[in-house]
Amino acid sequence: MKTYRTLVLKYRVEKLPPEAAEKIAQLLKIQQEFRRWAEEWARSGGKTPEQRPLKYFANEFIHAARALEWLKDRVIKRGLRPPLVFDAQLRLDSERDVSRGVFVDVPRREVRIRKWGGGTIVLPLSRKNVEWIKERVEEGAALAFAMAWVGRSRRNGAVALYVALVFRREVKPIQPRRLLVVDFNALHNGVVYAVVEEGRVLRKGVLRPDVIKVLQLQQQIARLDAACAQREDDAICRQAAALKSRLWRLLRQWEDETAKKIVQLAMQYKASIIADVPDDNSIRQLKEGNYSAEKKAMLNFGRLRRRIRELAEWHGAPYREERLYSTVCPLCGGKMEEMPDRRVKCRCGFTAHRDEVPALWAVKRYKELLQTPSFSNLILAAVESI
Repeated sequence: MKTYRTLVLKYRVEKLPPEAAEKIAQLLKIQQEFRRWAEEWARSGGKTPEQRPLKYFANEFIHAARALEWLKDRVIKRGLRPPLVFDAQLRLDSERDVSRGVFVDVPRREVRIRKWGGGTIVLPLSRKNVEWIKERVEEGAALAFAMAWVGRSRRNGAVALYVALVFRREVKPIQPRRLLVVDFNALHNGVVYAVVEEGRVLRKGVLRPDVIKVLQLQQQIARLDAACAQREDDAICRQAAALKSRLWRLLRQWEDETAKKIVQLAMQYKASIIADVPDDNSIRQLKEGNYSAEKKAMLNFGRLRRRIRELAEWHGAPYREERLYSTVCPLCGGKMEEMPDRRVKCRCGFTAHRDEVPALWAVKRYKELLQTPSFSNLILAAVESI
C-alpha cells in the first residue's frame, strides 16, 4: 500500500530578497491563470492547454490528483483552489541534477523552483526541515512530487509562498489484534485512550496539554486584545499577536507529540485506532454558547485529529472514526445520569467516569470494530487543505 506524508514550507514574501519577491508576483499570475483553466476543465472535461507553462502544470496536476471525477467534485462542489504541481527531485549527497521542476538540495539546504517560465526561485531549508526530510528517507520514503501556491496566512493575513513536498512509501498494513480507542474531549479534560482486546481493557491513560499555561496565555491575550481595540496602540497589538503565536506553537507541539504517542501505541499493540470524535454541531454550539472564552481554544482538536489519521496511514495502522456512547449504560443500554466530576450513573447500578464508558462500549462491540477500515487518501487530503 502506498502512503504519503507532506512537509509544507512557508515563506513570507516580505522577508524574501527583492528579486525573489518579484518572481513570486509573476508566479501568482500563472497560478491565477492555471486555476481558471482548472475550473473550466473540471466543468467541461476539456483538453489540457497547449501553451507553457500551463500545459506542464496541467499534466502534473492531473497526475497528482489521479482522477477527473475527484477533481470535478472538489473544484466545482467545494471551490478547490488547486496548487501548481511540479515533478521533483531530492538530492541527499552528490546526485546529478535531472532538471525537475522542484529541486530539493539537502547538502546546500535549499529548494529551487523551476519550469514555471520566470527563472529559478531559490528558497532556504531550515535545519528542522532537513531533519524531517532525512527521517522520512530513513523510513524508506521518496520525494514523489511538489506543490507550490501563493496565499495569505490564516493567522495574520501575511502574503506567503507555500511549498509542499510530498513523500511516498510502500507500507504493509498492520493486521489488528486489538483496538486503541481514542476519545476526543475538550483538551482540558484530555484525550483519553484505552487499549482493548476481547473481553477487557489492557491499558488506559489521558493525554492533555499544559492546561494552566494555556489558560494563562488565553487570559493575557484577552486583556491585550481589549487594550488593543480601545487604545489602538501598535505595541500592545504586536504583543497580543506574539502571545497568540506562542499559544499556537505550544498547542501545535503538544498535538504533534500526542499524535506520535497514539500511533506508537497502535503499532506496539498491533491495534486498530477507533477515534470517538464529537459531533461538529455540538462543538459549534459550545463555542457559540456560554463556554468561557479562556477555554474555547481547548475545543480546537481538528488538527490533532488529522495528525493522528495521517500518521496512522503512514505507519499502516488502521484508523476509523466511530461514535461511542459516553452517557448510555454499557450494561443495560439505559440513559445514565451525569453527576459532578464527569461521572455517570445508571439506574441498574453501573457507575463510572464518563471518559471510561466509550472503552467499555468498544469491549462490547469488539468484533464489529476490529474489522479493518479503509484508509483516507492523503494526497487528496493534502490538496484539499490548501
